[in-house]
Amino acid sequence: MKNRSTLIALCVGLLSGLLAFFLLFQKASEIDKRTTPINILVASRYIPAGSLLTEDMVAQKVIPESYVSPSAIQNINVVSGLLTLVPISAGEQIQSNKFGPSGNSLAFNLEHGLRAYTLAVNETSGVGDLLHPGNHVDILTKSVISKREITAFVFQDIQVLATGQKMAQSESKNGEGTDSYSTVTLALTPEQAETLMYLEGQPIRLLLRSPNDDEIVAVSPKSESEVSAKLGHFVASLKK
Repeated sequence: MKNRSTLIALCVGLLSGLLAFFLLFQKASEIDKRTTPINILVASRYIPAGSLLTEDMVAQKVIPESYVSPSAIQNINVVSGLLTLVPISAGEQIQSNKFGPSGNSLAFNLEHGLRAYTLAVNETSGVGDLLHPGNHVDILTKSVISKREITAFVFQDIQVLATGQKMAQSESKNGEGTDSYSTVTLALTPEQAETLMYLEGQPIRLLLRSPNDDEIVAVSPKSESEVSAKLGHFVASLKK
């Protein structure tokens, strides 16, 4: 009987020891997990809302796993092409849930090196309100150079970014018709923008191009006398 009681006591002690060891091991694992270093991205400076994240805005930082946000990112490519929806403070973790699509942002429709230039137009100069964002146009002007009035192609194959405030093509309910606009926004290089700014106030026409035509045509400027002479030759040829 005494031996049986001793055996039971030993079994209970062994089980208690195993249970204590298991609890200590689990606690140690939890502590180890909380202190495991994780490499994440943090903001190296203040980042305003509406920003596109770039390498110079972030830095790598190693922090314990228990302090890492579930949406924290380790690679900047995770939010490539997305905008910050809210401001991010310096030192704050970069979290994927604080980014979203750019939507209809005009800036993100611009290729590198180009500028958005808005030109006032009317129904005639603006191709009869038939332009749409994404179209390409040539720009024709009539100017006085050295006391000679000439017409000339200023630029060719220029992208239309917006008509009025519309930056995406849309159709009317029946699929026909147009939306009127009084401005057209074009994608220009800084040099082209400077030239067009100088020409504003002169007669300017936008010429719509075929979407399959990106050829740059060599067209010499025409003076009034040259146009008159050409018309004279044409009239003379009709009389023959």
